[in-house]
Amino acid sequence: MWSTKYEKVPEGGEKLNYTPPGPFLAERHNCTDPICVVFFFLCLGFYGYIMSYALQNGDPRKVYHGMDGQGQLCGVDLPTKPYVFWCQSESGANVTVSHPVAGEVAIPIKALDLAHPVCVETCPFSVATQTMCFSKASGNYQLKEDYSTHAVAHRYCLPQSEALLEQFNNKMDEHPANKYFESAIGEIRNGWKVLCAVAGVAFILSMLYLLLIECMAGCLIWSCLACLVVLPGAAGGYLIYADSHGGLDGMPSSGDSGTDLKLGIACCVVAALFFCVCTCMHKAVSKAIEVVKASADCMFSCRSLLLEPILNLTARVGFWLLTAAGFVYLVSVGEVRKSKIYRTFTYTDEQQIYIAFAIFMWIWLNDFITAVSQYAIANASARWYFTEHSGGTKKIGSCLLCQGYCNVIFHIGSLAFGSLIIAFTRPLRILMVVVVFAGEMSGNNPVCRCISGACACCLGCFESTLQHLCKNAFIDMAITSKSFCAAGSNAAKLLSPKNNAGAAAALANVGATWIFTLSGLTFVTTVGAMITSYVMVNVEIFNTPSSKHYVADPMVMTFIGGAICFFVSMCVMLVFDAVSDSLFLCLAYDQMELKNNPVPVWKAPPKAPPQSAFASMFSSQAPEPKAPTPARRPQFAHPPLEAMNSQRAQVSH
Repeated sequence: MWSTKYEKVPEGGEKLNYTPPGPFLAERHNCTDPICVVFFFLCLGFYGYIMSYALQNGDPRKVYHGMDGQGQLCGVDLPTKPYVFWCQSESGANVTVSHPVAGEVAIPIKALDLAHPVCVETCPFSVATQTMCFSKASGNYQLKEDYSTHAVAHRYCLPQSEALLEQFNNKMDEHPANKYFESAIGEIRNGWKVLCAVAGVAFILSMLYLLLIECMAGCLIWSCLACLVVLPGAAGGYLIYADSHGGLDGMPSSGDSGTDLKLGIACCVVAALFFCVCTCMHKAVSKAIEVVKASADCMFSCRSLLLEPILNLTARVGFWLLTAAGFVYLVSVGEVRKSKIYRTFTYTDEQQIYIAFAIFMWIWLNDFITAVSQYAIANASARWYFTEHSGGTKKIGSCLLCQGYCNVIFHIGSLAFGSLIIAFTRPLRILMVVVVFAGEMSGNNPVCRCISGACACCLGCFESTLQHLCKNAFIDMAITSKSFCAAGSNAAKLLSPKNNAGAAAALANVGATWIFTLSGLTFVTTVGAMITSYVMVNVEIFNTPSSKHYVADPMVMTFIGGAICFFVSMCVMLVFDAVSDSLFLCLAYDQMELKNNPVPVWKAPPKAPPQSAFASMFSSQAPEPKAPTPARRPQFAHPPLEAMNSQRAQVSH
């Protein structure tokens, strides 16, 4: 009897047992490392007491005002006489000068009496005037004939004669710290407008550097590396050439020819190092391009991150200005002692402790600002990363950076403790990182592998003590809300080479982000320094001695301009570097979860063997079971990071 019912198609095999990943970000509402909070605020209180002591007992004019032979400060103890003038001695002397043809030549001339400077109202311009100067013969002050001078930094009367000026510079070179500190203060007073403009140019260049990487990361990085070879090399060659032609400012006796040569050699060494990077580390540069693409997409998708360089720069400049002013007051509490043309300070044991603690707090607080910034950036970057892709884009909330800063209050103790440890172990950690990853960074370079193998004994120490004491701890803290040590240990374990999920992130992190950061820093610094030098040397208002804004030493201003550009670009590059590191740690968490909770794949049951034609006439063949709905896992990783990780996974297998 034939059945009138149709056979039911089976629904499928066993249902897929899969639990999608839960939220990666952990919110915390209680303080971590509370003991560190108490210690941090106690140190801040003591630092405040030291600054109060400095304000009450210090006088910064003792640092940068000139001093006469009797220990009186020009313009302070003698308000109507702000300039320092060195009279000529009564007896002649042979002064050695540099001649472009004859070389070193000794000529008879009255030498300067550097031991007995005097304070004057205006700088003498000719031999037609006289000044009360010290006489060794009588032991008293009497009128002596002047010589031609010009005012420098509104403080000093420097000789116009090359012979006398070289004698003065030779004596100044015996105390280079005094020379460059006082010269820097004077040049900043004259050219501060140019320095402000240079800072603005540095910020524009840094932001332009970030804007370009989103659409042309590969071309930009290779172009920057080429510039980092060409620009320092050209600057170094020019400085070496200028050394044999009167120095950068064209003044043979300005005392900076040796400085030109040293800086020129240093620039050439930098160019050689970057040439080695371009030729020997092309694989690391290729990894950097993929990293930069993902980080740029994060920054421009989460637009509040673009405000972080401004916030970071504002916080740092305010902090540096306040602490620098306080430190000048603190230095000036000592007793001033005069030694010919320069001065020294003597301090009591208590004052030495205050100065040492002020330096300690400056280093700590500077790293604390960095830690707070990195935590907020990491929290915002993690929120962006762990937002699922929808139609190729991520639908994120508003002002993720604000949410990151709001969470800082719960981790002040951990951030203070971590910044303290990181600040004072940084040199050792940098050395260890270079040793440990030398082999991996250079591929099959036998020299680097030999170095890494010879220092294998240091690897265990690094992994057990120093590996987790880094900024990755702040990033992990922003994701897991753990304390500093727990977060650092967790991040080190996750990024350990033993962990396949984290190895890709660790090696890419070491081999990628530092190239971008260093190239950006060097590029902006070099361009800014060259702009400063060009303006100081070629603009009439700065190179004319009779001008109110005359800059006597363009080399000092060039160095200051380069330093300002470095710090401005550093604030911008550190934001990008923190975003890159945060994305790598998020990728490691993502891959670890995928490894522990893989997406199941349904396998169809084996097909039944084919039946003969005669048997198939009297029996019906069961239809193939229907596949269940496939399990779906949210996609978090950015396509470049996902592709890079997939390539590494295939290589490891």
